[in-house]
Order: sequence, then structure tokens, then C-alpha cells
Amino acid sequence: MSSYPSAFDPVPINPQVSTPTPSDPFSQVADIAQQQVAQQQVAQQQMAQQQVVQQAQPKTYKYFPAPPLITTYSKYQDVNNDPNLQHTETLYFLDKTLDWIKYDKSFKKISKIKRHLKGTNGYEIIYKILKLFIKRGNTNWYDLKIQESLVKDYIKHKLNKVVNN
Repeated sequence: MSSYPSAFDPVPINPQVSTPTPSDPFSQVADIAQQQVAQQQVAQQQMAQQQVVQQAQPKTYKYFPAPPLITTYSKYQDVNNDPNLQHTETLYFLDKTLDWIKYDKSFKKISKIKRHLKGTNGYEIIYKILKLFIKRGNTNWYDLKIQESLVKDYIKHKLNKVVNN
């Protein structure tokens, strides 16, 4: 053994590697063949390790979520609040009320206020009665003609209250 550290050795000593003898040329070829076989074995081991690693990892799939469903917001006209509809319905029932007073016997008592209904206040009286009917009956302006018999009874009831008071 030398007195200086092994890192300073000019030639590292490797007991496993044998140095070829210069007299035998075939030993050099055999050593190169052994090195190639060793390199192939190392490459095969590395490939086997990579395959094991690839098999161990779960398959990853790309996930593309569906685009968000955005419903279109459509603004629509509230027909129930249409002043034109309210005006036509009020005029219709004002005319009907005047006809009912003229031809229906159950409206006999109401004939006393016929002149008020024909005047300028008639429109407002019928409008307020219809508005009360819509509010209390939880109905719509456009359904009034469908419920004409109910509206007729309600108008008669309200006008009878006015006559009696």
C-alpha cells in the first residue's frame, strides 16, 4: 500500500477487469464482444424497467368538458300590463254592461245609474271593477272574455252595492 490516497493513483486498480495480453490478438476481440453483450444486456434491462414503469402508471385520458349550457334570455312583453289591452277590455265590458242593463231583467235595479255609465265616469267605474276582479280573482286581463259570465255577475254585484248605498 502506498502512503498517499487512492484518488491520486495514476491508474485505478480494478480487480474485475483483466488486462489483455498483447501477445493474444483474439483476446481483444473477445473482450469487445463481451463488452457489447454487456451493453446489450444493460439496454434490455433498462427497457424492461421502462416498460414496468409504463405499465404501473395508469393510462391518462384527456378530458374535454362540454361547453356550459347558456340558455338565451328572451325578454317578452307582459301582455297583462299592456294598457291597450286594458283599454279594449274595459270598453268591451262597458258596452256589454249597457246592453245587460237594457236587455237583462237581473240588471233592472242598476238602470238607475245607466246615465253615469254612459257619461265620462262610466269608463273609470268599469275599469276599477275589472281591476278589482282581476286582483281578487287572480286572473289576467286577456282571460276576461273567457270568464264573461263571472265578470257579469261581479259587475252586477258591485253596481248593486253602489245603487243600494
